[in-house]
Amino acid sequence: MRQAGRIAALALALLCLLTPARAGQAPAATPLPYEAPAPFAGYPEVDGQGFLREPLSKNGPAFIHADKEGGRWLYVDQSLRVEIERRMAKLRYGRVYYFIAHIRFRGELAFRGWSQSPQKPGREIAKPEQIARQHRLVYAQNGDLYTWRVYNKKYPGIIIRDGRIIHEKTYTKANVNIPPLDELSLYPDGRMAVHTPGEMTGQDYLAAGATDVFSFGPILIRDGVKEERTANYSSREPRSAIGVAGPGHFVGIMVEGRNKRSGGAGLSFVADRLLEEGCTDAFTLDGGQTAAMIFMGDIVMDPGTYNSGTKTRRQPDVVGIGVTRQRVPGK
Repeated sequence: MRQAGRIAALALALLCLLTPARAGQAPAATPLPYEAPAPFAGYPEVDGQGFLREPLSKNGPAFIHADKEGGRWLYVDQSLRVEIERRMAKLRYGRVYYFIAHIRFRGELAFRGWSQSPQKPGREIAKPEQIARQHRLVYAQNGDLYTWRVYNKKYPGIIIRDGRIIHEKTYTKANVNIPPLDELSLYPDGRMAVHTPGEMTGQDYLAAGATDVFSFGPILIRDGVKEERTANYSSREPRSAIGVAGPGHFVGIMVEGRNKRSGGAGLSFVADRLLEEGCTDAFTLDGGQTAAMIFMGDIVMDPGTYNSGTKTRRQPDVVGIGVTRQRVPGK
């Protein structure tokens, strides 16, 4: 069955290559089919979508594997599968280490925003790993750090958390500001969507059923096409972004930067990696000191150096999925 799936995927990819794209556009990305990882000790039996067929035990229904030295993390239960892999690219200015996370989910699970102070979003801030631990999240990434813009009296963008409009002041059209305040919306049925300023209002998002809207950007990929604006953000920085490769299949990326082993990257690099992973839409979250990818409450990357310290910036919330009381084995 797996071999047949590979052949079908290759045939679809070949068809996309042979079909000419519209002028100025790239061919749409093809979502990647699930393929089991290379076997390792204790790997459980899974179904054709990569989820557990049944709980492992009453005390610990999920299989969890965390190997920071080897650069590999895996969580899998009957409705959520998170796979993270550390990779390295050699660019003209040196090596870049980055992390790719494939998050597959089904049933009632969905990505959403998780605040440090859920009753009063934005009133309290904490390190992203602390927020993830507070909510017992399986997987999380940093958000848009809108509180910095509010504090500095700048446009915060459209900010919605848990179905409530927090802020709405934003730009009126697409731009190349830093950040451009493009919008990422998340829905309880597991969808995500991306928009530029002026396309939707806060009330439009609520009417469409959005639970959360993050404002940062730029959009990296839209409808399978890489956004031209990515070329305007070429500075080598730690980067964080998230994309969708199909129903119930999100892809996260975190690029290390400002440390000895990794110099960071521009957004064109990030967009290209997400296209390779099959994303049809993708969005830039805040980067630099804010950037973080978290697995079971622990940061997977090595934070860069900021003001002589190596730590992530405190922030009001994260975007994440999955709640569990299990812990990484051995912790």
